[in-house]
Amino acid sequence: MSALDAFRTTHGEPTWDDLVTGHDFGFLGPAEIQAWARGDGPAALRLKALAGEGLQAFEAHLWAACAEAVGKTPRPGSARWSQAQDRWREALLREALATESTAAQLAVKVERLYEQVGCPEDMLGMLRPSQPWSGTPATVDPQAVQQFLHRTRRPSSHRWGSFF
Repeated sequence: MSALDAFRTTHGEPTWDDLVTGHDFGFLGPAEIQAWARGDGPAALRLKALAGEGLQAFEAHLWAACAEAVGKTPRPGSARWSQAQDRWREALLREALATESTAAQLAVKVERLYEQVGCPEDMLGMLRPSQPWSGTPATVDPQAVQQFLHRTRRPSSHRWGSFF
């Protein structure tokens, strides 16, 4: 399952904020974003039309299309960025749990997600990172991952994206 499919399974259609953060984290490539791109404004049309050498400026066009559609582009540290980061984290954790894998394979997936997207403080207890220097593999507690995903979220006391 692609990262975009995992996102859609958990959250439905992505927003422009989700596309920008998904691209920045390496989950979405230009072709996926161009296929999704909504709007018929000049920036969106330029984004959809990029090909060949033009793709070298893809990110700038993505930001412009996002700003055209929603007023501004989310950047690391902003609330919109953190919220999109949280949606990606949740979708990919859910996909990792749904995929049949051994405990070791799940640990590798969760560790990769930690490294790629970062993790808030309340996720730190579910993974024991690998220690390459000693040959110790990563380990994960699948029940802790489940509990993290199923807990009740209280917006006033919980900001996933605030840790990194």
